[in-house]
Amino acid sequence: MLKNIWKQLMNRKRKNLWIALELLLVFCLLWYIVDYFFLLNYNRSIRSYRDMKHTYKLELAEYTANQTEYSEQEDTPDAAIANLRRIVQRLREHPDVESVALAIEASSFPGRDINTGVKYRNREDNSRVADIQFIRFVPEEDYFQVFRHISGDGKTAVSMNNYDWNDPENILITRMMEKQLFPGQSAIGKMIEVHENRFYPDLRKEYKVIGILDDIKRFDYLRPYSVMFIPERINEINYHSVTIGFRTNGKTPASRFIPAFKKEMNSRLQLGNYYLEDILYFPKIEKDTEYEYGMTNEIRMRTAMMIFFLVNMTLCLLGTFWYRVNARKEEVGIRRALGADTVSIRRLFIQEGLLLLLLVMVPAMIIEVQFVFMGMTNTLMADIPSYGNYLPDHTFLRFLLTNLITWLILAVMVILAVWYPARSASRITPVDALRDE
Repeated sequence: MLKNIWKQLMNRKRKNLWIALELLLVFCLLWYIVDYFFLLNYNRSIRSYRDMKHTYKLELAEYTANQTEYSEQEDTPDAAIANLRRIVQRLREHPDVESVALAIEASSFPGRDINTGVKYRNREDNSRVADIQFIRFVPEEDYFQVFRHISGDGKTAVSMNNYDWNDPENILITRMMEKQLFPGQSAIGKMIEVHENRFYPDLRKEYKVIGILDDIKRFDYLRPYSVMFIPERINEINYHSVTIGFRTNGKTPASRFIPAFKKEMNSRLQLGNYYLEDILYFPKIEKDTEYEYGMTNEIRMRTAMMIFFLVNMTLCLLGTFWYRVNARKEEVGIRRALGADTVSIRRLFIQEGLLLLLLVMVPAMIIEVQFVFMGMTNTLMADIPSYGNYLPDHTFLRFLLTNLITWLILAVMVILAVWYPARSASRITPVDALRDE
C-alpha cells in the first residue's frame, strides 16, 4: 500500500512539490510555537512547595508631620516597634486569621520583586557557587506556616518552632541550593560564605545551614530557584521595612473578605502613626506582577497567534487539497469502475497527505536545528542552569517530542483538509468522471 502511495506522489512530484513547500513552512512556524507552549506547560507542571491560597498582605502606611493625625511622640523607633507588635497582636486575634508572617521588605513575600544579585559558595569547596535569592523573615512569627512551606522530603509541613533561631547565623535553604553548593550530600550543618555581594552590605559573611526546604518557584511559569531564608529581628534600623502577611481559614472568598476586613479592622489597626492602607491578596499580586513584566500579554499574544495560525493553515490546506483532489476526478472514476468504494478512496487521499507530511518533517527538523543552535528556543529562563532533572534540559528528547506534537497537530489539519474534498470526489460515478475528462 505504501509503495503504491509513494508511486502516486512521485507521478505528480511537480505539483506535490508546491504542497510540500507549503507544509515545510507551516511545520517550522508551528513547531516554534509548540516548543514555547510545551516549555510553558512543563514549567507549570513543576510543583512549588508553598501555598498562597487564602494569604493576604497587610498594607500599612504612616502619617507624616503635615497631617493632623500625626503624633511626634509616636515617631520614635521604640514607639513604632511597639505599635507594630500591637497591630500584629490585634491581627492575630481576628477570628478568620490562622497565622501571621513578618518579613523585612515586601520583596521577601511571594509575587513581587525579589532580593537577588548575591552569590554564596560552599566554604569547603569554593568552586561551588550559587546565585541566590534570599528571603528575610522575622522569626517571632511563623512565616513558614502562613505560606505552607514543605521540608526537603517533599512531605512534611514545617513550622518556625522546628528550628533554633537563637544564633543569627542559622539559615534555611531550598533543595535546589543544596544541589548547587553540596551536590550528592546533605547541607545541614555546613557553612556557606559570601562570594559576591554588591548590593546588600548588611548580610553576614557566613551562614550555617540548619534545615532544607523543598523547592519554590517565583512564578508559576518558571522553574524553582535557589533560595535562602535569613532570620532577622526587628530593630531600630529595619522597622520601617517590616511587612505583614497572614493566612485566613479560607471560609470567606477574597472578594468578600477584603472589604469586610477593611471595614472591621480599619480603626483597630490605627495605632500611633500607623494606619491601614489596603489589603492585598497574594495570588492577585502574583498575577499583577506577571502582567507588569509583560508575561501575561506574551502568553495571550502567542495563544492568539497560534489559533489564528491554525485556522488560516486549515483553510489554506483545505483549498490546496480541494484543488488537488478535484484535479484527479478521472483517477477516482477509474478506481470506482475497478470496484473501489468511497471509504478506500478517501483513505487513499488521506494517506497520501500524511505521507507527504511525514516526508516534509525531515527537512523541517534540519531547519529547526538551526533555531536551537541560535538559542531561539531558550525562552522562560530555560537556558539558566537549574540543577534539576527536567525534561526540557534534554535538548534531543525535547526536540523529538515537540516535533512529534507538531506532526500530530498538522496530521489532524491535513485529515480535516483532505477528508471533505475526498468525500465529495469519492461519490462521483465512473460515467460522470469519464464524461468530465
